[in-house]
Amino acid sequence: MSYKKRKVDSECRFFKEEWAWKYFFTEYNGKPVCLICNEAVAVFKDFNLARHFNTKHSKTKYASMNDAEKKVNAKNLKKTISAQRNMFIKQNTAQKASTLAGYVVAYKIAKNNRPYSEGEFVKDCMVSISKILCPEKIKEFESLSLSRKTVTTRIDAIASNLSTQLKQRIENFKYFSVTMDESTDRSDTAQLLIFIRGVDNEFNITEELACLQSIKGKMTGQIIYNEFAEGLQNLNAPISKLCNITTDGATNMVGKNAGFSGIFRNQNPNHDVVFLHCIIHQDVLCKAAIDITHVLNVVLKLINTIRSRGLVHRQFQEFLIEVDANYSDLLYHTKVRWLSCGYAFERVWNLKEELQDFLKNKTDKWSDFQIFEDKDWRTDFAFFTDLLEHYNKLNKKLQRKNQFIDEAWGYLKSFKTQLFLFYNCMVKSDLTHFPRLKSMSPVSENKLKEFSQALKRLHTEFETRFQDFKNIQSSLDVFSVQFNVDPENVSTELQLEIIEMQCSTHLKQLFLNSTKLDFYRALPKAEFPKMIAHAQKIMAMFASSYVCEQTFSSKKLRKNSIRNRLTDEHLFAQLKVASSQLEPAFENIMENQKQFHMSHTPTMAGPSNKS
Repeated sequence: MSYKKRKVDSECRFFKEEWAWKYFFTEYNGKPVCLICNEAVAVFKDFNLARHFNTKHSKTKYASMNDAEKKVNAKNLKKTISAQRNMFIKQNTAQKASTLAGYVVAYKIAKNNRPYSEGEFVKDCMVSISKILCPEKIKEFESLSLSRKTVTTRIDAIASNLSTQLKQRIENFKYFSVTMDESTDRSDTAQLLIFIRGVDNEFNITEELACLQSIKGKMTGQIIYNEFAEGLQNLNAPISKLCNITTDGATNMVGKNAGFSGIFRNQNPNHDVVFLHCIIHQDVLCKAAIDITHVLNVVLKLINTIRSRGLVHRQFQEFLIEVDANYSDLLYHTKVRWLSCGYAFERVWNLKEELQDFLKNKTDKWSDFQIFEDKDWRTDFAFFTDLLEHYNKLNKKLQRKNQFIDEAWGYLKSFKTQLFLFYNCMVKSDLTHFPRLKSMSPVSENKLKEFSQALKRLHTEFETRFQDFKNIQSSLDVFSVQFNVDPENVSTELQLEIIEMQCSTHLKQLFLNSTKLDFYRALPKAEFPKMIAHAQKIMAMFASSYVCEQTFSSKKLRKNSIRNRLTDEHLFAQLKVASSQLEPAFENIMENQKQFHMSHTPTMAGPSNKS
């Protein structure tokens, strides 16, 4: 059926200025609108406008006016309508700005681990400040909606938007990996955190919290697998692109039969996934190879003796000020914090003279710590303090953000080599790398032999562990030192591209003058497709589950003794916002919320007939 074009559509009619006073009309949004009744007419035509005026306004005062009076009244009506429209637009804009400000405040509250109720406190502060700095804006600040319920709703909406962005990015992932860890919250509910890290074709790396699952009963390997599979399904993440799974090494995670890894392999026998035990967890477990109990117990008892008693603690702090010490207090040791043991040892060592003077002269506790005067014990204390300082340097490197798996593995291999060096130096009585122990010289041969054996055991423990990383050593070398590997020792599918790359002077220069990420981004995709795919797979891997540990720390700030009834949905929303590297799309969030409220607007229809 052919469409017959209306004649007025091709006439290009336009508004004439004389219609403004002659018929009291103005142009608005491409249509003539009556200044008297605000009604629009279909087309710009003298006859239509005249008919409207004569039909609807012939009995009004405007019909009896002369031309001069009509012009003055039309001008006044035009100004009035224009002011009304501007007021409406201004009010609408102010309301939109107020809503956006409310979302930004809610985002900041979640990002900084603050309670929902702080929205009202923030509003009170802003109103008080506006009274001083900009009194004319006080109504805008008072119109902000920052009640606890509103903040909760907005944080949930922001988290939902971030999850939507993550789903969109997952669609473009070339490879992705997953890291998982479990912990128990304040109400003794087991929480499973799953993080996802993916790389797209343009080497854009995304690392986000995928899901949080609360498990009320026993956390078995089968339950972990079910929650893992459900999480990937909800994110529409195809398991065919999964290249690596990193766990905390617990039995229910790595068990060959009933553990998560065993069940995963049985369910996906044809899918090659690299399973890794968190490199930081393994590093900490290696420390058990050396026995520091006899030193640790004394140090902990000393710290607790001073810091657990209010009066003694205050007197000790005053004493440090009097003697002009380099430090103002002792540090607590916490077993779950991997670095605190070394820091506690170092602080006690640096204050050992002040501690002895204080315990002897200011308290009656010196009899409990006379072991400080035992040279053998102090020699052990010096050795372990030096060794833990080296250990802490490694741990801090492993906890750096935005590093690839080959870098973390390189730090650990470097420490293993250092341990072997320490052992050889200790055998030769060279204490260069142990300055505190060197200050205790002369050190007996028996002690040096004891320390060398401790270093040897620690080195052996490091050599025994990390087999999972050693199994992918060849793949890591191809990624990080591709110009130094022997092509015959790499995967056959990469050999030709490796040879071509090693023979290119331009690529060698590019590799030396840029980061690994920039180097692989600059590689020609048509010439090195397999090398690029290999690099994307390595970049997507997790070296540790430390990101889970960081998030669990944030969780403890939120779900504490006075907020232990926080629901899983709200807890996930807060953790999602706090840990996300993505920026919320506030305009989309506000538009979605507007559509939601409109869809739930009650109508004038009668009650539903549903039973």
